[in-house]
Amino acid sequence: MNSESSSGIIERPETVSERITLEVLASRFVEEYRRWLNPSIDAYANACPEYADEIRESFPVLIAMEEWKTDQELTRLRRQIPSDFKISQLGNCCLQKEICRTRTSIIYAAAQGPQKRRVAVRLLPWKSDCSSRLRDRFLRETRLVLRLRHPNIISVDSTEQDQGYSYAVLQLVPGISLDQILHGLTQQQTGTRYHEQSEPQAGYLFEEQLPEVVHAFIQNYWRSIATLGLQAANALRFAHSRGTLHCDLKPGNFILNREGHCWLTGFCLTQHPEGTLKQQRVQSLLYQPPERIQGEIDERSDLYSLGCVLYELATLSPVFQARSSSDLIEQILSGRYTRPREINSEIPATLESIITGCLARSKQDRFQSADELSVALVRFI
Repeated sequence: MNSESSSGIIERPETVSERITLEVLASRFVEEYRRWLNPSIDAYANACPEYADEIRESFPVLIAMEEWKTDQELTRLRRQIPSDFKISQLGNCCLQKEICRTRTSIIYAAAQGPQKRRVAVRLLPWKSDCSSRLRDRFLRETRLVLRLRHPNIISVDSTEQDQGYSYAVLQLVPGISLDQILHGLTQQQTGTRYHEQSEPQAGYLFEEQLPEVVHAFIQNYWRSIATLGLQAANALRFAHSRGTLHCDLKPGNFILNREGHCWLTGFCLTQHPEGTLKQQRVQSLLYQPPERIQGEIDERSDLYSLGCVLYELATLSPVFQARSSSDLIEQILSGRYTRPREINSEIPATLESIITGCLARSKQDRFQSADELSVALVRFI
């Protein structure tokens, strides 16, 4: 799912003279990784058992080196983007206002075509000749969602190129990201006023809605959490039925409006071969399931990540807290965390059971499908 298979690339040599070397295998593996083909370390080890130990030991190091180079390149490229980066037109889209920035994109509100249809434009802010690898990832991830049309998924209308830039035209939704909402909920709990944020969440088009969205959410708090979870589960059920995993469920990839409608965004490629997730930053790991660290993900992995988000909404605290990636990975792999009702005894026992049913360490002990999770949430609501 979410990537092209590379399992057919590794072929056993027919004669001794055609014996493949470890160096050639490593070169092939890195090339597949650079092309976002999600190569499997286990597949390579199983195909060439004479090198299995070396492959399992050295290939994660190769990936760590590639990740380091990518991070260095991205850091260099990001420095080239001015804070007032301005572009007024892309194709038939007139860019009106910057909504927000992600690590690799700038999102704009735009008017499209003669009808001036309101859309969002996600721009890769470097010309294609600057980084073909980032462009390829941008296009692959965008195309993941092109075929997904669902009321709880932000739809992608098209991917385009203009003036040397790659961009995507997306549905524009009038909402607030869940990470902002969590910040607002924490302020409610601590009594901090919204305008007293130490670092305001600037650039969001509908940020003025934050007090209203938070107020509406807490009116029936436990039901609101379950309703958000149900909408996300329904979106995942639809995506999974079409062979697409989300792979990056976290608060920043949920959008919620004042009526309580939820959209998912941020579907991404599975590009962490076995053992390489250990190189990721703490913030990237917080919502990842144990099996992601081994590179063995499926639909239940998305349910685990959704459980992490619901846990954080219910307790206003992440499932795990650690200062380093290694400590966080140890906690995730152990599967030991504080149960929600130990943090807040007002959490309904049934809701706690649903959340912990997503967070089981073993995939076999979790909800087995988004459909099964949806049924449990409907019963609670």
